[in-house]
Amino acid sequence: MRFTNPFSHSPRDTYERHSLIAEQDGRASPSTESLDEIIDIEKHEYPFLISVRSARNSVSSFLNEHLHLGGDLTWKDRFLTLALLLKPLVFLFLPAFFVSPFNYFTTNPSQRPKPRKLGSTAYLDGLRGVAAFVVYIFHFSYLWFPDLRWGYGFADHQMFWQMPIIRALHSGRASVTVFFVISGFVLTLKTLTMIHQRKMDQVLSALAGSAFRRPFRLYLPIFASTFIIALLVYGGEYVRDPSGAPVPPRGPTLDQQLQHWFWTTVDLMNPFRPIVNRENMKGSEYDGHLWTIPVEFKGSLLVFFLLLIFARAKRWIHMVGVTGTTLWLVHIGDWDQALFCVGLLLAELSIVLPNTTPVTETPGHELPSYRLRVARKIGSKSVRVIRHAGTIALFFIGLHLFSYPEYYGASTPGFITISEWVPDYYKAMGDRTQLFWNSIGAIVFIFALMYSPPVSFSLKALLLRGRDIRLPWHQTTPDLDDAEKEELAAAASPSSSLENPVPARAEPFLQRPFTTTFAQYLGQISYSLYLWHGAINHMVGVRWLSPAHAALQLAGDESKVLAAGGNAAAAGEMVNKAWGAYELAFFWGSLVNTLALFWASDVFNRIVDVNAVKFTRWIGEKAWRKD
Repeated sequence: MRFTNPFSHSPRDTYERHSLIAEQDGRASPSTESLDEIIDIEKHEYPFLISVRSARNSVSSFLNEHLHLGGDLTWKDRFLTLALLLKPLVFLFLPAFFVSPFNYFTTNPSQRPKPRKLGSTAYLDGLRGVAAFVVYIFHFSYLWFPDLRWGYGFADHQMFWQMPIIRALHSGRASVTVFFVISGFVLTLKTLTMIHQRKMDQVLSALAGSAFRRPFRLYLPIFASTFIIALLVYGGEYVRDPSGAPVPPRGPTLDQQLQHWFWTTVDLMNPFRPIVNRENMKGSEYDGHLWTIPVEFKGSLLVFFLLLIFARAKRWIHMVGVTGTTLWLVHIGDWDQALFCVGLLLAELSIVLPNTTPVTETPGHELPSYRLRVARKIGSKSVRVIRHAGTIALFFIGLHLFSYPEYYGASTPGFITISEWVPDYYKAMGDRTQLFWNSIGAIVFIFALMYSPPVSFSLKALLLRGRDIRLPWHQTTPDLDDAEKEELAAAASPSSSLENPVPARAEPFLQRPFTTTFAQYLGQISYSLYLWHGAINHMVGVRWLSPAHAALQLAGDESKVLAAGGNAAAAGEMVNKAWGAYELAFFWGSLVNTLALFWASDVFNRIVDVNAVKFTRWIGEKAWRKD
């Protein structure tokens, strides 16, 4: 592609070219006086007109080259060329699940990116994405159906979605505990691997780099997201939900709005703000769900500190020390910090006891007998069956503990007994008991995923019979992986590259739901999804909820009047119709709200979050000494 640049030649060259063209056309060539006039105009007069002329000439050159009727290219080729040229601008604010199919069909097959090979810990990325989506479901669905906070079987609560295990699909607090365990795992795995490989000269550098980058990684996207939310609040786009929960205050002027936003955000970023007995944890006024971020930062510093002080200790001393710290934190009520320590312990366990199938070796000079081969085969199958049974049982135990109700869990069938098996601190309040068992559930659940045996069976291949069906989020941008994920994959490779490795097609059974393309896509946008789900709920979802809620309340009031007048049948019919309309509004509202959330999260992830990761990496390189 060539653009004509009117400033690429001197005026004298321009004069000579114009003279040559005029002679060919049989016209008089311009005089030198007119040239001097042109030079004077370009130097001293009308610079704006000259700029407009240059832009016009550039556009004309582009259109003449690519869109003229003549030439060898067809209209289809010209359209595809133009689309490819304008794609970065047009698709800047389109989500990847719209852009990915376009990229696939407009890219030469030989130039299409190869599918990325997932690392041995990719399931944790997928699990983090699914957990973020569950947090969104929790906050959106509970606005519409507050009764979901109660457990199945308590009083007259008999909703299907309140049942144990099913409830895990919308247990937002359980997902938060999963976040903390995963963070403790991924933040420490690389350093732990270096410690086990005796690369002590690299441990300090890796640990210092992770600690230095952590605040930038956490707070830069928050600074951008809350700034945008502050502008939307000032524009009147943030709508209060029918429950009357607090919303960000709207300032009388934009200047006052931004001042309020700035100091609120600075207070959120304060790492030294005291959190007493976990009771005064709060987020930003512009996003109340950000209460987890100071906890994330504090937990990150805790595991970095534990790695540092035990770096040169014997490994059993390290394990005992971290375990003791974890138990003490649980005892005093710091369940969130304890989960980071558990993540550290699980990371070390994954190195010491990797998820591989044990093999009994035979001396090289001896051939195994037939009976020995049969015994090994039977023994291997027996061990695999036992492992499957054990990990699946732990998987469902974790889901059951995720289902501990938010209200009156101690009086809900299925949770009455275990409600007494908690330290005294957690018995004082029901939500403390819930968080305790949610935390235990997160540990059990992730442990089950870690040690689930591999299987070669593929349900997708069986259902599709070898056909390649591309989903909208197929092969999303690989740049969405940050440096920590790359380091995590590199750190995990030593533990997975052992003798008799798992075959390429074999994958741990329970990890498979979290390594699908959709789960991995959720993992890529998980942080942006978490930052934006609250604002999208109030800007999009509540606009569906408010009229539906008002209509349901009106129908309830009118049905009471009918029932008082002796017309109970008509009252019941009215209530049923109102609930049907309410559920239909919920369906369409959730559909539109979810699409808006994915759109906003995807765009924010590509424009802000990915660049924040790159900036964090850049500032780390600039700040670090080269010795």
